[in-house]
Amino acid sequence: MDVVALRQSWAQLCVAGAEAARYFYATLFLIAPETRAMFPTNMEYQQDKLLAALGHIVTHVDDEREVTAFARRLGADHRRFEGEDRQGRLVPLGEGHYIRVGQALLATLERFLGPRWTPQLRAEWAAAYELVARLMLAGAAEAERTSPPYWEAEVLAAQRRRADVCVFTVRPNYLCEYLPGQSLPVQVPQLRAWRYLSPANAPRADGTIEFHVRATGRFSTHLVRRLREGDRVLLGSPVGTALSSYDRSAGLALLLVAGGTGVAPLRAVVEALRQGSDRATTLVVGARTPDDLYDDAALRELASASAQPWGSAWLRYVPTVESGWQWQGAVGTAAETAVRLGPWPDTEVLVCGSPEMTGATVAALTASGVPPQRILVEGFDHSLYPPLAGAAAAVRDDFGGTGVR
Repeated sequence: MDVVALRQSWAQLCVAGAEAARYFYATLFLIAPETRAMFPTNMEYQQDKLLAALGHIVTHVDDEREVTAFARRLGADHRRFEGEDRQGRLVPLGEGHYIRVGQALLATLERFLGPRWTPQLRAEWAAAYELVARLMLAGAAEAERTSPPYWEAEVLAAQRRRADVCVFTVRPNYLCEYLPGQSLPVQVPQLRAWRYLSPANAPRADGTIEFHVRATGRFSTHLVRRLREGDRVLLGSPVGTALSSYDRSAGLALLLVAGGTGVAPLRAVVEALRQGSDRATTLVVGARTPDDLYDDAALRELASASAQPWGSAWLRYVPTVESGWQWQGAVGTAAETAVRLGPWPDTEVLVCGSPEMTGATVAALTASGVPPQRILVEGFDHSLYPPLAGAAAAVRDDFGGTGVR
């Protein structure tokens, strides 16, 4: 395999950016029209994910172990996508679709590489794609033996905590296993789009799952304003290795720092710790005003229930706001309050919130002396594809991506 030729041609294709992605999808939908239903109506963010995923593969094309692991994860995750034929019948993603994707990719390369697209380079790309497709199909086949492509879940309750925040609970049609801190792809069938949400609870005996969502885009706004008891949503297989690694150093104290709905996976971690652990844990939840602390009552209850028979409590809950009339608690951003509560020697740190919040918090904590390798970050960024973020985590060991838009 000519790695240099693949990377050079990929770099040239990347110059075209979104235009190349649009051409790829237009070609795919022309030769395999049933695949259009596999994608959301608004393709803007999908185009970003395509380029990022392909770029990751090309960048690591000479790393057999990394490409194999990544492609197999992609194949397992892609099982949840279904197309629709002209009669409206569902068409599962199959081997034939991988062939069509390969044809669309080669056509796109030919279109944008111009005279540099030689028969030899075409053969190199065809061989590379065939390898990736085989690995993805193998990953899908392996996952099929242990989990379904997706779960159907009924909405049991949908509670509006604020005008822009909804907390809803679902019951999957059968057990959906996940680790506290992980995320699940969620689809509202009417929108056809999948977005990643983190369960706000540790796995329960009855299988129910609670999600928190803030209205920031079309998908999340639909959930906040229109989701009702009795509605149906689909759940994909769980992803994420960052926050779910909270127990990698079980002997260390924990500092959990959350902003906005980023509190959801951290609450799930706290619930898991409650099931038989007395690990010293501090949970800092930041908000602009006291009204933004939408889950305050539940968190206070968890903290109260953490008291030990001898009087001490293993969980310290510290809500903090940037401004609040007659507010009696901590004042400042989550990062400022977390640093002020320190120092944090020999402490494992989990951070979850918006990209801006997580970036500021990590910077503040590292500046205060917390070793970067002790910080695990969950960034809510709609443009990130969690399997891709997970691949980056294998290198940096401090990142996992989820998002809802």
